[in-house]
Order: sequence, then C-alpha cells, then structure tokens
Amino acid sequence: MPTIDISIEDFSQLIDSDHVLTVNELDNLISFAIAEVDSEPDGPDENGHTKISIDIKTSNRPDLWSAEGLARLVKGNNGTLGLPDLSSSPSDYKIIVDPETEKIRPYIAAAIVRGLKFDDFLIKQMIQIQDKLDYSYGRKRKRSSIGIYNINMISSPIHYKMVDRDFEFTPLNFENNMSIEDIFSNHPKGIEFGHILSKSKKVPILVDSEERVLSLPPIINSHDVGRVTTESKDVLIETTGTDKETVLIALDCVTQALRDRGGAIESVEIIYKSNIEITPQNTPKEIKINPKIINSYLGTTFTNDQIITFLQQRRHNVVKIEDELLIKYAPWRKDIHHWVDISEDIAMASDYNTLMPTIPKVVTSGKISPSSEDENMLREIFIGMQLIEVMNYILTDPIILSDKINKPMNNSTKDIVEIKNPITSTFSVIRSQLLPILLSFESKNTHIEYPHKIFEIGEVVKNIQKNLLTKTHAAVLLTGSNETFETILSVLDGFMRLQNLDYLLEDTDDEMFISGRRALIKINDILIGKIGEINPSILNNVGIEDPSAGLEIDLTKIPNLRIKEYDTNKL
Repeated sequence: MPTIDISIEDFSQLIDSDHVLTVNELDNLISFAIAEVDSEPDGPDENGHTKISIDIKTSNRPDLWSAEGLARLVKGNNGTLGLPDLSSSPSDYKIIVDPETEKIRPYIAAAIVRGLKFDDFLIKQMIQIQDKLDYSYGRKRKRSSIGIYNINMISSPIHYKMVDRDFEFTPLNFENNMSIEDIFSNHPKGIEFGHILSKSKKVPILVDSEERVLSLPPIINSHDVGRVTTESKDVLIETTGTDKETVLIALDCVTQALRDRGGAIESVEIIYKSNIEITPQNTPKEIKINPKIINSYLGTTFTNDQIITFLQQRRHNVVKIEDELLIKYAPWRKDIHHWVDISEDIAMASDYNTLMPTIPKVVTSGKISPSSEDENMLREIFIGMQLIEVMNYILTDPIILSDKINKPMNNSTKDIVEIKNPITSTFSVIRSQLLPILLSFESKNTHIEYPHKIFEIGEVVKNIQKNLLTKTHAAVLLTGSNETFETILSVLDGFMRLQNLDYLLEDTDDEMFISGRRALIKINDILIGKIGEINPSILNNVGIEDPSAGLEIDLTKIPNLRIKEYDTNKL
C-alpha cells in the first residue's frame, strides 16, 4: 500500500483546522480516509513543517495518495459536505494527437492550472503525488505517466506525435542535446524506464507549435519547458498511457490536488483523428441506491436523512427520487461499481466502531476443501520443477483471448462469457483459457532476464450452450532461447508420472502452436488439454521475441483428483 509524507502543519491548514493537529487527532481523522499514521514525527524543520509518514490502506483510491486528497475527504467530517468543485474554464490550448501513437501509447489528457504559489515544499509535494501515481497506479509508468510543465513557455497547439530514435532534445537536468537512443542508454530515467518503449522503432513525443520539446513520455521532460521552479505560477499537466480510464483519473488526482492549493483549472482540447475530447473530467458519475437494502446489508436502522448526511460527508451529492437515492460521485472514484461500494462509504462515515456486531445464526467450522487440497498439491509439484507461480485476474481483455491468439471474436470464441456493462474493456470478459493469459503476462516481463518458467492454477468459465461451466485449469509457459516442444513435454511427463497416470498425445490443428510441434493430451481417450510450441505469429502479436512452449490442462478431467466443474446457472 502507498505511504506518503505530509506536514502536520500543512495538513491542518488544508482541512481548515483552527489549531495544529496532534498526532492522535491526525490519526483519528485520517482513519475515515482508510489511512493511519505510520511513524512518529521528529519535530518541526527549519521551515516549520513537522513531517510524518502516512500509510494509505487502500490501493483503489489513488485520489487519497496525497495530503490534498486525504484532506479533501477528511473535510467532509469537518462540515464540508458534497462533491468537491469539478469545474474548469475553457483555455485556448489544444493537443493534436497523431494517429501513429495509437500503436504505442494511444491516450492523452491534459489540464492547465493557474495562480499557484510554488515554494520548495509544494514542489516536493507535487513530485510525491506524481511519483506515487506513476509508480503504483500507472504500473511504473507503463499504464500511465504524468508530465508537468511551465505553460507560459508553451505555444498552442501542442502535437503528440511519433519521431525516430535519432531525434534530439535536452532532457531534464542535462545541459546538452541528446538523441532519444542516447537518453535510453545514458540518462538515469532512460535507463530505468526505456524498456517501456524498447520494442518501438519510433517513440512518442510532445512538442508545441514552435517545435519546443515538452517531453518524451513516459521517460523524461525537457530541461527548459519541463522544469517547474519556485518562480512558476501557471502549469500544464498532461498524462499519457495505454489505458484511457487510468490516464483520465491520474490527471484528475493531480489537478484536484493543485486546485486544493488555490489553483484555477482550465480545460484542454484533445483532438484525435475521429473525435475531440475535453479534459479534465468535470461531470460526476451516478448510481442509485435503496436505503432499505443498505440498512439490511449493514444491519443498521439509519434514516434516509442520516444516510444522506453520511454520503455528503464522503463528498457525494445526493438527490431523493421516491424511495431511492441518486448518488452523484466524483469521476475519479473508480472503486464505485455497485451499491455495495456505496454502503461501504456509509459504514465508514458512520464510524465502523459504532456498528454493533451480530452473532451468526448458523455455527460452522471451516477447513480447506478437498479440491483446494489437490490444487495445493499440484502447485507443490510445479514449484518442485522450478516453475514460478503467477496469479492473474479472472476478468480480462477479450483481445487477449481472441485477436492476440489469431482467433477473432466470432464463432471460434463463442464460449467466452462477456460482462454486462463493464467499467473498462480491459476487464470485460471472464477468461476461458489460462495459456493466453500467461502469454499476456509474459509480454509485460520481457525486460527480465531469461529463461522464464511460469505456471498458473485457477478457474476459467466457459459458455457451453448457455450453461456457464466453471472449471479449474493448470497452464505452464516456458520462454527462452532453449525452450522447445521437448522441454514443455518434460514438464507434462513429470506431472503425469507423479500422478501415476498414463497419457497419449494426438496430433492437432490448433493454430496457437507450430505445426508438427503440437498435440492434444488425452487420458483414457478423454481430451484433457493441449501442448506445443507457441506460434511465432502469436508471439509477435503479444511482443515476445524469444521462443515459447506451453501447455494447458483441464484439472476437472484428471481421474484421481477431487477437483470438480460446476454449472453456475444451477448454484
């Protein structure tokens, strides 16, 4: 979980406290923001700041990963109710997006903040939130990264385009021009993050209308435009990335933090080939709840007025609509998907400590199920083969299960279960196989020294004639210069020998594998899985340069295991 450093004096001012908070008062207040004091302060420094570390206890609230975000929520308990200000004035700034960026880093969002009073402390706070969002929420800048610039040195329109690696500019904290190739090799940030763009012959760059370079996202800003000092008052904030929702929310988090510091927000036009978008987001999202259902779920007897007050304290707006309440919440609250998430906000606002525990009506004792015991036994077998276990989400992107493995979404993928009204396309289907998921995982770790030997044991769901069958599969992926059909077969053979099982291999036309180096796996004439060397075209699709071989087994069809499939429709 993220840990941030704040100043007690500064935080006291942010929440409009009439006195400097004690450590105990601070700890109590931030508990309502799912956070706690992580260490005792040493005392005020020469600038009067008593610095203290705060441990944020949630990974799905990036808006809380700053002093400003924590204060924004805490102020709800101090009488500042309802949605924070989301408004922005239009600016004359535009960003024109080159369609070529779609292949590498397709999304960008931006905002302008004016009227700031930067000092050394505020600059450090701004760098902190930028770093936390880039590293954790942005997955070490791969999914999103943030750039902050002196807007008074930038002319509109700004161009987000692709350039060759011999393109030169002066990177931050350097005095001379460097080519992008040199930055990847010799600049500290290029060495640290260059792998993100390592497979691209061209790289994205931001330049203004006068060809002044803003940055090489997600690696490094330029030395002049991309340097914020105590003399800066107006700044441009931009975020680029591979996931649109993440890009927008990262921008919101920084923009709102600077709004809380007295900045005035202006929007920026993002001009794509087929549409124009205005950022930052300034329209709240909505969800309806039934207070009776909330009370039943929490075991409480809150009145509607109490629930409305609790929700306003959590910085939501509430509108009564007959027997329901319409909740309007900030667009950066990506953790809200269902009325259960709203009930959690109500419980926190009411203070968990005031909720009375109840004794369950049914007394049960728990133990590991037989299927889990067998799964753990199989994990020990694979670990004994020096394989590393990975755990991926059961929800995934349909492209991983279709286009990436040369199976477009049609009749060949009709067994895939789609999610109704998904929040993001990245998690819009339930995985029906494990091996494509392992290939996607491997594609994100190509910068790690080879060979890679990974496995996963987990559930998949298939739509078989409108019956949703949940099965447990095991998959193994070997990647490296020496990985062949023989090496993956040795894994299968060792697995079967330890289970005292005889098996047969039968030729297959599965295009996931190379012809002549692929097979179906059968036990007693029952198909249980597949094995083979991964087709080079698929490796190219996902960005893996080394040979790979894999297998996938349906564990519910292994005769001596207690792992069963079940029909979700009959539960």
